[in-house]
Amino acid sequence: MKDAKKLLNQQFDELVSTLQQVIRFNTEKGEPADGAPFGSEVRACLDYVLNTAQNFGLKTYNDDGYAGHADLTGTGKEIVGVLGHLDVVPSVAAEWKYHPYGAEIHDGKLFGRGTMDDKGPMIACLFAVKALKDAGFQPTKTVRLIFGCDEETDMGCVKHYFKTMPHPDVAFSPDGDFPVINREKGIYHFDINLGKLPQGLTLTAGDRANVVPSKCIATLPANQVFNKTFCNVDLDITDGVASISATGKAAHASTPQEGINAARPVLKALAQIYPDCSAIQFLANKVCDTTGGKWGIILHDEQSGDLTCNLGVLRTACDGTLTATVDIRFPVSYDCQFMTELLRKCTPQQFALNPWHVSDPLYVPAESHLVTTLMKVYNEATNTNLEPIAIGGGTYSRCLNNCVAFGPLFPNEEQTIHMPNECVDLNNLKLMAEIFLDAIYQLSK
Repeated sequence: MKDAKKLLNQQFDELVSTLQQVIRFNTEKGEPADGAPFGSEVRACLDYVLNTAQNFGLKTYNDDGYAGHADLTGTGKEIVGVLGHLDVVPSVAAEWKYHPYGAEIHDGKLFGRGTMDDKGPMIACLFAVKALKDAGFQPTKTVRLIFGCDEETDMGCVKHYFKTMPHPDVAFSPDGDFPVINREKGIYHFDINLGKLPQGLTLTAGDRANVVPSKCIATLPANQVFNKTFCNVDLDITDGVASISATGKAAHASTPQEGINAARPVLKALAQIYPDCSAIQFLANKVCDTTGGKWGIILHDEQSGDLTCNLGVLRTACDGTLTATVDIRFPVSYDCQFMTELLRKCTPQQFALNPWHVSDPLYVPAESHLVTTLMKVYNEATNTNLEPIAIGGGTYSRCLNNCVAFGPLFPNEEQTIHMPNECVDLNNLKLMAEIFLDAIYQLSK
């Protein structure tokens, strides 16, 4: 077999240009259409990636726009899976230095939504498989690159895909951190129906449960704000209507402490104005705490650390009813049933809780063949001696029985996932592609 890593490095410019094309597809979840359950742009991106894989000589399958895969067929029946996604979280172009779908390169970095989560890593894996194939590698196990299209919402893509497709025997998802994530906290997404707000008050923040909201605005009668002083908000009065707004910093909900929740100062201001509104008081004084401590839901274990809480979305309906959407990540020692009971116990009874996406934690033993293989690959490539880690993020890994997250974020690398100016360092992209190549080879040979 030829030197696959040498071939990969020779094809790196093609890898980058292909990734740029993939980034230019705006794959935020869109309106469903025939053959495009998550929007036409998402389907177009999937088609482009699968056509590229087919041109590389891989066998492809499109699950009617929900997901797809590309195979390097092995001599045996077992399957090594690489499970990633092409969809992305929303972007606000005004918050970016470069356009989120411009795929521009500056100072050795490629900027764009999805460069790290998860288009960049999956294209790196695609080229790693191409290099192995071009080098003459014949795997014992089929290597299957699975491209999902709805990971950022409720993973409906893989739910549909695995109705007809078999689970891989072993897999990794390049959608987390290096070296290896073998523990993922439980995920609990839910809405809180907080009832009707005081007359004339509306409140809006965020778009996704799993993103710290960077914008929040409240509108209310102007006479409610006279002779009052507020901190960390902007106040505007026009035609008898006051607007209280704040700008924060977006971050992934699994690490809400890395962001600045714009809803918090707005809610604190409203708590002064409406001291008798139980909904506003509850949100301002309980839910805004990222640790869950003020809510009474603080949890911790040695394996995965602390519970985190993100108030991700606030919406006021036409009838004045307020709904809050919350993202909780809880330690691996607990389960969703425990979380349900704890939340109900600690939340005022008049507020209805409606969970809509919950997932128990993932734990794959550190001594398993999968984890030890990937750890060996990573440590040899980076000349380190690290151990597996735990995260609050949820990856595709929890969709399978024997799967862990493996990259793409290197230790101490700047975290830009779900943030404005998401980018991938091109040197790191080259290194991760080499690591993925070796991992795929070791698991499938």
